[in-house]
Amino acid sequence: MVKVLAASNSHVLRMLGSRSCARLGFERHVATTGTQALALAKKLHPKLTILDVTMPEVDGEEVCQRMKSDPELVGCRVMLVTRGPLARSDLDRVARAGCDDLLVLPAFGEEFFSRVAQLIEIPHRRARRLPLHVAVKIDAGEQVLDGKTENLSCGGAMVRLERDLGMGAEVFVELTDPRTSRVIPLEARVVWAQPGSHAVGLAFHPPSGEARQALDALVLWEVVPNDEGVLRVYLEGDFTEHTDFTGLRARLSGTVDFDAAGVRYINSHGVRRWITFVEELTGLDGYTLSRGSVAFITQASLVANFLGRGSVTSFFAPMHCGKCDREEERLLQVAALAMEHGEVVAPTLRCSACGTALNLDENPESYFAFLRRD
Repeated sequence: MVKVLAASNSHVLRMLGSRSCARLGFERHVATTGTQALALAKKLHPKLTILDVTMPEVDGEEVCQRMKSDPELVGCRVMLVTRGPLARSDLDRVARAGCDDLLVLPAFGEEFFSRVAQLIEIPHRRARRLPLHVAVKIDAGEQVLDGKTENLSCGGAMVRLERDLGMGAEVFVELTDPRTSRVIPLEARVVWAQPGSHAVGLAFHPPSGEARQALDALVLWEVVPNDEGVLRVYLEGDFTEHTDFTGLRARLSGTVDFDAAGVRYINSHGVRRWITFVEELTGLDGYTLSRGSVAFITQASLVANFLGRGSVTSFFAPMHCGKCDREEERLLQVAALAMEHGEVVAPTLRCSACGTALNLDENPESYFAFLRRD
């Protein structure tokens, strides 16, 4: 089992104990001092160590530096945890420590979960699988089975059927949109099955144009309250001329966070529809935008009023490793950025494969332009 070693930071431990992190199935260990963290790292050889920058006896930056220089701990990823705001000198110290990632508190649990999953290299979905109840009919060769989806995304679904269905089966799926009664035909493959429970996981094959538009409209948004008293809206799919935010505005009140990790593509029509939508969010206490996808942030940097009166708290950035030619999308927090002479300075992150410092695979001035629009 994968081992994760963490400092005794109450915020971090609470997030590590969440249901999202529990699904990753790792073994958790806790250190109360920097000295103990070093000793446990040598003993346990964890896949990931999460360290406070400020720790008793030995601070987190020095612990990280020692771990990264220890040949016995090659392959152990290190996340440093701190609080903002950060100056260029803070980011320089983090870079010298050689950590793989930097987390600035406070942070949403979903952001923490994404980072942990990426660092320990366990497959995960950046966007939440949306809890919808949609009737589904499955044609599996000679049998037709009825069922209901319990989770649905643009890429697949969890479905409970009338009887068991074997893993690996190729199936034809008809989803019925409960709002419009429209039937959405899809081809899929069973990627996991729970014998006895009649539950299966389906991965959709890339749908045709009309079917894709209908599926996107069905799973475009979902509203989920969270423990921080914030209404969280998960966005997924494409923003195009077919996108319809009707009904979402009436669901919103108080403080809202839009999670845009699942937004794949936005054309000019989608930009106008999104701007019209955010212009109507006048009755809210406030709203933020988190985990913005590359497609979402690109538009936010190009279009002046794309964010409305909201602000971005975190976003994905395309990164490149010059040593092993690897491309990664890494999550950055706005709180982890520093400004120097009018330029944005990002924390140094490390390649998942070789540990070399990653470079932003875009022009920084253009990609970070949305920060000047906040």
